[in-house]
Amino acid sequence: MDNIPAVANSPVQVNSAEFVKITIYNEYGNTANTTVFTASSSYQDETFDSTTFNAAGGLLSVGSQQKDIRVTSADTTVALSGIPNTTISLVLGSKIRGSKLEIWRGFYNDQGELTSNAKRFTGIITGYNIEEDRQDLDDTFTVAVSASNYKTVLENRLASRRTNPESWESFDPDDTSMTNIYSIATQTFDFGKEPKYTSTGGRRGGGNSNNSGGGGRQQLK
Repeated sequence: MDNIPAVANSPVQVNSAEFVKITIYNEYGNTANTTVFTASSSYQDETFDSTTFNAAGGLLSVGSQQKDIRVTSADTTVALSGIPNTTISLVLGSKIRGSKLEIWRGFYNDQGELTSNAKRFTGIITGYNIEEDRQDLDDTFTVAVSASNYKTVLENRLASRRTNPESWESFDPDDTSMTNIYSIATQTFDFGKEPKYTSTGGRRGGGNSNNSGGGGRQQLK
């Protein structure tokens, strides 16, 4: 997909552009083995944040991003059209779902120079769709991906830890929180119920035949 020709845009016609970066993790838990795809709606290639974004011009379409003061759950879409049939195999051969999607908006001055940029979205690709357009004997494709931001992903994630020593010590060998869990595993606890035994106060010292030593004693309720 990185050899898609840029759309000829004049610098005076562009005052802002969208920049998209997709990081595809080819192996679970292996961040070193990744594929990075970039595209932008700018009229020329741009480099910032240690990344070069390839110009795709009008071939790139980016959905709206929700703008709130607080962090909110929101989804967005990114579509890239005009992909020739010689490079669509790159899409089909990649694990797009679960990839990281980042979107920036860059701003140009009157001289067509990129002066600033702001990140607008960071999330995970949850699905994609491929459409084919055939003209005579030529096939071109449009790939659209949908993504959820990190807040949505975390809200839908279910995760927990087992209440046994092995699970807790796998994270921290010095964690003794669950050391005695097996000794109370068969016990029944009536939380909130009145205690079965209560202590009755007594006078210290002196003592008598019923309460030697003056200490407290337990009475069965």
